[in-house]
Amino acid sequence: MAVVDDRRERCDGCGQSVALESLTTVTMPDGERLACCDACEPHAREVAEKLSSVDDSSGRGTCEGCRSDVPKHDLEDAVLPDGTVITCCPGCLEEVPGHGSESGGGDRAETIATNKSAETSDEESTELATPRQLCSQCHEWCDEELYHVTTIDDRTEEMCPDCKALAEHKGVVKSIKMRRAEAREILRIDADSTDQEIREAFLTQIKYAHPDRKSGSESAFKLVKEAYDRLK
Repeated sequence: MAVVDDRRERCDGCGQSVALESLTTVTMPDGERLACCDACEPHAREVAEKLSSVDDSSGRGTCEGCRSDVPKHDLEDAVLPDGTVITCCPGCLEEVPGHGSESGGGDRAETIATNKSAETSDEESTELATPRQLCSQCHEWCDEELYHVTTIDDRTEEMCPDCKALAEHKGVVKSIKMRRAEAREILRIDADSTDQEIREAFLTQIKYAHPDRKSGSESAFKLVKEAYDRLK
């Protein structure tokens, strides 16, 4: 913090010079301490809570066998008889042929394989649709990231730019999810950025976008948060 005089300091949010007694310290999950004025304090605490919730969930994962939520350090990869690689908890790992006791392994392994197959099928119909760039409207291949569109009848579609524009023209679009490419551009990061780099970029951009700063506004602040939510 830059000291202005013996009784005033600059707010880390908006950069304005305020009286020391009007500043409140907000501690971020990474230990960074921000001195905020009364107007910036709520925004800073909101960001701290959002980042804290991300940190709390980062050390846990889902077992692909029993689907339970367990610490990531307890998860281990295993290869099923058909060659499928799964990540499972110690309990499910014991039931996989070739790992631990063989008793009852057949039934559990079959269940795990079924769950994995169903999950793969779901991913192919949703998550894998975007990398392959197949528009769900015109069924044509697209060279750029598709738009995740929710229509007024609550259907979810993956649309190419032309189909998205046509849907908007017809007035059938309820909402459009921010594309990952747009989110990366807002946070000024690369496609291969790590979770830590995404978080650091968010902390940097959210300060500049703060509505109490000359460089920021309410819309810019919300845009940066939306971009982080899209990528985290």
